[in-house]
Amino acid sequence: MKVLFVYTDINVRGGALSYQFGIGMVSGMLKKHGHKTRLHHMFGAYDVEPLRAVLAEWQPDIVGFSVVYPQYRFVRRILEDLKPWKAFTILGGAHPTVVPQCLEENPSLNAICIGEGEWPMVELAAALQEGRSPEAVHSLWVRKADGSIARNPVRMFEDNLDQFPFPDREICDYQAIIHSDFATATFMFGRGCPFNCTYCSNHIIRDRQEGRYVRFRSVDHCLEEIRQVTTKYQGIRYLYLNDDTFMVNRRWFEEFTDKYPLQFSLPILVNARPEQINDEACRRLKAAHCQRVTMGVEHGNEQFRTEVMHRKMTNESVIQAFELCRQYGFKTKAHQIVGLPGETPALHRDTVELTARLQPDSFNLHIFEPYPGTTLGDLCEKEHLIDPARRDVEFVGQTDTVLKMPQFPREDILRAFRLFAFRVYRRHSLLKAIPYLVYYSRFGEPLIRLLHPIKKIVRKFAMGV
Repeated sequence: MKVLFVYTDINVRGGALSYQFGIGMVSGMLKKHGHKTRLHHMFGAYDVEPLRAVLAEWQPDIVGFSVVYPQYRFVRRILEDLKPWKAFTILGGAHPTVVPQCLEENPSLNAICIGEGEWPMVELAAALQEGRSPEAVHSLWVRKADGSIARNPVRMFEDNLDQFPFPDREICDYQAIIHSDFATATFMFGRGCPFNCTYCSNHIIRDRQEGRYVRFRSVDHCLEEIRQVTTKYQGIRYLYLNDDTFMVNRRWFEEFTDKYPLQFSLPILVNARPEQINDEACRRLKAAHCQRVTMGVEHGNEQFRTEVMHRKMTNESVIQAFELCRQYGFKTKAHQIVGLPGETPALHRDTVELTARLQPDSFNLHIFEPYPGTTLGDLCEKEHLIDPARRDVEFVGQTDTVLKMPQFPREDILRAFRLFAFRVYRRHSLLKAIPYLVYYSRFGEPLIRLLHPIKKIVRKFAMGV
């Protein structure tokens, strides 16, 4: 069978190419079972004509989309613009897992996959290849010939991740992705998250399947993947270990930080939660050639962060975590959010003040997006906070809001977003504050693309990395 994956990466911030791990993992599994796969990456502005040409030239049997909510609007357009479809169409990823009713909204969609997709996609391909109906494949909702929907049970989380092949990087120009992302190769070694952040889909996805949600591949399996990638691809200077829960399994973390420096010398970039940072963790990260630690802070008001976002940590513990990372020589990066339901300009100032105290080497500020099915997404629907006139307006993700809140109007949210970096860094370094001010301005995204040839110089100037 020929399976074409469509990766919609449209209107995203920053202008860098990215690798879609969900597609890579499923593609590797399909290839292992004798099927052919291909990727069509829709990057930048929406343009369906190149995809139309690929469909005509390659004639796939299955067309699969993997999607998170902000990209769902584009998938709907594609399904409508290219109908009627000759191929079997299926949607997977976080959005259909959380909101499986999306199958009913899209007549051109044949099926959705709820939860992890390796085995369901293998069974789907086998059924179609053998001329059988896929209506009984577990974890799939399938549209029948009469228009009704077969809602099949969802299989358990797969506990043994080592049985799966490494993510398929040959499906894309992975060398170009490395160059686009500052000579960085990205890895994901585990699955699942034990935390209950209300703005994230993890607390919903965790309940869609039975079994253990937070799992890791064996350390030796992960190290072998690093070895293969760093041998095959050229110019790699950093390894970004992009697991949100990289440090959550203490035994796994200790084994990895023991073994990695014995085999590799490339610096690693990791994610952590502030409450996971202590002397022992930093000592291990230092021994493993860690160069940067990224931490989600999200908001500067302790009470708001705890009650609304379910991020139970004190500001003092956050400050101590960033300071300890600096003491060990790590660069630091912070994630923050503005425009949350119930937030006010005064509450946002707490985020500015805390971030100014932290003085991270870099940060990402996101404007809140209400993902359907999440705690905060459902709250926005229930309290009618989503502006109907802006619900389907297309904009660069996380740079605008669809909420309508009298106490924090859209104009004030956008102003807070654009001035955040300047307010954080101005007292310490205008040389750092001004580039960020430009980046977060209304002209930031076009300027990023214009400066793409010298982006490494700009990054070094602004972030010190």
